[in-house]
Amino acid sequence: MIGLFGGSFNPIHIGHLRIAEDIREYFKLSKIVFIPAYQSPLKERYKIKDEDRLKMLKLSVKYNPNFDIDEIEINKGGKSFTIDTILYYKNKLGYNPIFIVGSDAFLTLDKWKEPLKLLDNTNFIVVSRDEDTLSTLKNYLKSKFNRGISVSNIIEPYKAKVYFFKGRRLDISATEIRNRIKEEKPITYLVLPEVEIYIRNKNLYKV
Repeated sequence: MIGLFGGSFNPIHIGHLRIAEDIREYFKLSKIVFIPAYQSPLKERYKIKDEDRLKMLKLSVKYNPNFDIDEIEINKGGKSFTIDTILYYKNKLGYNPIFIVGSDAFLTLDKWKEPLKLLDNTNFIVVSRDEDTLSTLKNYLKSKFNRGISVSNIIEPYKAKVYFFKGRRLDISATEIRNRIKEEKPITYLVLPEVEIYIRNKNLYKV
């Protein structure tokens, strides 16, 4: 089993890497595939080049043989709809893919393209953010979709549709990193050293 980890990764940071490895170990996944979006439908267009986001991602995952990158959404261009990527992987793998997402993003699922189709074709691993709990997810799904959706925080060989993962707390965000750069504050230990050097050499996130 592999896990698909989608996001803007703008930039990728230590929090992304550590939670990906924690999930891989806990769920005994063979590989985590990072899938950078070309353009999130719910966010403004990124101000840096896609090649820069990709380069920082490659610098970050190269040390882990269990991490990989798929450029499918960047190569496709346009708005990146998760359902399109999920159906591609379902056809490729022969089973419902496992998609890793933060609870903050998952709690906007009703705004995603074809959310019910996503729930039918995906096993979600939802990573706890802020004060979100298993009950938060259950109540959200019940109120927005009004259908029986299995939610669990226990590994049951992928019988549930949604797994709530409350791992270690690493309070790091890409927004914080971008803001620190604008304010000319250091980002040491928030990203890998190679990424910090790349950002500095390319003069990224200054505006």
